[in-house]
Amino acid sequence: MDGLADGRLSGASVRLIELARLQSAKGVPRDLKDMKHGMHANNACLDPLSQSQQTDELRPAPGNCAAVPPGETATNSHLPDSGHHQQASSGSSPSHRLRQRRFEEELAAGNINLKQLRRMAFHGIPEKEGLRAATWKILLNYLPPERKAWKELLEQKRAAYKQFRQELIIDPKKQEASAAADHPLSQSSSSKWNAFFKDAEMMEQIDRDVLRTHPGLHFFSGDDGAAVTHREEMKRALFIFAKLNPGLRYVQGMNELLAPLYYHFRLDPDRDNSAHAEADAFFCFMDIISEFRDNFCQQLDNSEVGIRATISRLSALLQTLDPELWYHLNHKVKVNPQFYAFRWITLLLTQEFSFPDAVRLWDTLFSDPAGRTDCLLRVCCAMLINVRGDLLQGDFATNLKLLQRYPPVDAHIILHCAEQLASKPSAVS
Repeated sequence: MDGLADGRLSGASVRLIELARLQSAKGVPRDLKDMKHGMHANNACLDPLSQSQQTDELRPAPGNCAAVPPGETATNSHLPDSGHHQQASSGSSPSHRLRQRRFEEELAAGNINLKQLRRMAFHGIPEKEGLRAATWKILLNYLPPERKAWKELLEQKRAAYKQFRQELIIDPKKQEASAAADHPLSQSSSSKWNAFFKDAEMMEQIDRDVLRTHPGLHFFSGDDGAAVTHREEMKRALFIFAKLNPGLRYVQGMNELLAPLYYHFRLDPDRDNSAHAEADAFFCFMDIISEFRDNFCQQLDNSEVGIRATISRLSALLQTLDPELWYHLNHKVKVNPQFYAFRWITLLLTQEFSFPDAVRLWDTLFSDPAGRTDCLLRVCCAMLINVRGDLLQGDFATNLKLLQRYPPVDAHIILHCAEQLASKPSAVS
């Protein structure tokens, strides 16, 4: 699976962890080794919808970010509790209809202009059902620009995933083995029962996480048959990923990276695409993990490519773009960026923004010509600069609370700020 299952990643344990909050009885962690409890230890901090419950005292002014120019801010996605995609309120505006038509024309071309598609997606994908699903599949290297190749490729990929399901999900009752050689209590490494029980433990962990995925969205959390099916398909995709990548396995929080993909693929108006959302989301999820896998590998924490190195790049970028803010955070109040940036980076900001805003951020993240990591670090810097006034006035305690529970803000303000930062001298590379 493109290097994800190699030995270089072996030994990784749970990597996505809840950053210690100030009021925790354990106090503030000194480094990554102190942050080994689960990301979901505090659901209020993780619920993407809980941000609306925060007080206006933490609502930021734009800081050094210039206001978004008129006409550039598209209306956010509308994700109702019913789980049914509805057209955004701006869907009837002439500019929205024009952008939608341009996307439809580009996606219908026999040979899609990838550069043009990236340029359009960078500023947000229209909310018409199916547009984001198709665009993401192309941007995540699942579908090629040549439309004539789609049918055969999709058949091959979906057939491969079906085979993964058949081969990797063990039912020992269907395996031929003698009672003596394969007793249910056998600890033998070759025992089908032993493998079954280990798989059951991993599936239980995945199940706990999937059950907590966006509890405010009926699509994920409902009790009806459709929602149950959605959870089961997500669980299966994550489990198969773990089985195919024993060196990395399942890492707590990966469900948050799969959820936006699966959501939009499942709501594709094309029935065949919707029916195969599980397989399609699995392969696109693999592409995302391939890009950011070093952040999940414990052995690489102190290397030039691990999560510490990525956080150091963020700190260096902030030092270049806003030396005053960098000095205040790192030397005056001494807020270690690991305390807030670890989750920002590993979960691609899915926990810092509402589900619709996180999806909008991903449009830009997947299409930025500078690359996903560089884009992510610029967005993180934009988030810091957006609240720089509060940070410069705050002490250690207030700043840590602010950054671990980032206040509500329109994602378009952050993205506009990040785009401005891209034109300045950069320390990302």
